[in-house]
Amino acid sequence: MEGDEGFVFDNHPQTEDTTYGMFAIRRTICQMLEDRGYVLPPQDSEELTLPGFKSRFQGKMNKDLTILASKADDPEKKIMVFFPTNAPDAKSRKLSVESVREVIKIMKEQSVPRGVLVVESRLMNHAQLTIDTEAEQHRIANDREWRIEIFLASELKVNITRHELVPQHYVLTEEDKKTLLKRYHLQEKHLPRIQKSDPIARYYGLERQHVLKIIRYSETAGKYVTYRLVA
Repeated sequence: MEGDEGFVFDNHPQTEDTTYGMFAIRRTICQMLEDRGYVLPPQDSEELTLPGFKSRFQGKMNKDLTILASKADDPEKKIMVFFPTNAPDAKSRKLSVESVREVIKIMKEQSVPRGVLVVESRLMNHAQLTIDTEAEQHRIANDREWRIEIFLASELKVNITRHELVPQHYVLTEEDKKTLLKRYHLQEKHLPRIQKSDPIARYYGLERQHVLKIIRYSETAGKYVTYRLVA
């Protein structure tokens, strides 16, 4: 595939396919953050277009893709999205311990409790262990907000929640969850389950005990509402 009309990123000319893939991944990330209730920076809150992406990131580096956003209802709750890569001379495409430590360092410096890593391939075992160890230290300190999520770039080229066959999903607040259980005289254990590893649960960044409201429409049944407890 020929180069994309001179679009250079990370010191390399990019093909048309690669450029569009980068654009699509960032668009999905921005949509995901907004669907989680985060307010994007002004430069990211506008509808992202391919020409706009190319203009903004021409000649930039991977670190320039980083996004910092805050919750609409609590600006102190922040999240950072990183697109980390290893050093140019690295022997593996898997993200290294050094790259993960740099991400954790930045999160600490900016007091950000939640991070998302967009990577090309699975992390090295020691890199994943570094994240798990850091999370455990925060858990011991009773800081349960701290978390780093991992997404493969290939998972984000298409926003699964925007597909016409995927029903609408809404995350219930704790108050809405209590109202639901009280209205139908239910306990949590009575609700159908959705796994924490499910792509939809991961998209919304859900933890165990969260509840999803799912709305489906059909020509025969009309509007059909179900609920799922994250397990």
